[in-house]
Amino acid sequence: MTNCLVCNKSFEPTDKRHKYCSNLCVVKVYSLRKRVRIQINAALKLLKTPAAITEFDNALQDVLEGAV
Repeated sequence: MTNCLVCNKSFEPTDKRHKYCSNLCVVKVYSLRKRVRIQINAALKLLKTPAAITEFDNALQDVLEGAV
């Protein structure tokens, strides 16, 4: 038995590569990854100077430290 990485539900994987219990969980992960990719691409378009990149990196570090 393995726990789904999305909903933490126990399931029996039919293949050693399975990480999710259902197609719904697979779609949720795909949607989240797609949303993150879009946000990163939008941010990269805005960050054209090294100073802007450094400022963004510092802000991101602050957010990540606050989440832990």
